[in-house]
Amino acid sequence: MDTHTALTPAEAQQLLDRADRLSRSAHDATRWPYITFIVALGVATAMGTFAMALATGDAFGLAYVATLAVAFALILFFVISIQDRAAFARSRRWTAYIVSWFVTYAAALAVVIFAHGSVVLASIASGLILVVSFLCAAREARS
Repeated sequence: MDTHTALTPAEAQQLLDRADRLSRSAHDATRWPYITFIVALGVATAMGTFAMALATGDAFGLAYVATLAVAFALILFFVISIQDRAAFARSRRWTAYIVSWFVTYAAALAVVIFAHGSVVLASIASGLILVVSFLCAAREARS
């Protein structure tokens, strides 16, 4: 038969505090690949679309291919890094982050297509990608 020792309220509180610290530590470790991915994707696509908006000819092609290569590398790294820790992958919050990034990225691509060469519009569109990405990452870091 198991015997249980009685815990004092102070000991019970210490155990609860330790459990809370362990829970927070595990949660933080799971979150960082997501935060890193959001920031890196935002920076890469903002710089890529800005380069595409201002470049022509071979330079445009290089900016386009480099942006695609970096985006695919980030996705691959992200998928590998979250194996066995996909805590937020199916959440509404994560979906909102990706939708927010995609909407601003689509707007930046529209600038590339319809206002090619406009430094002001390219700056605004690329800056918007950065702002949205950093806001999403900050929100994730605080949750």
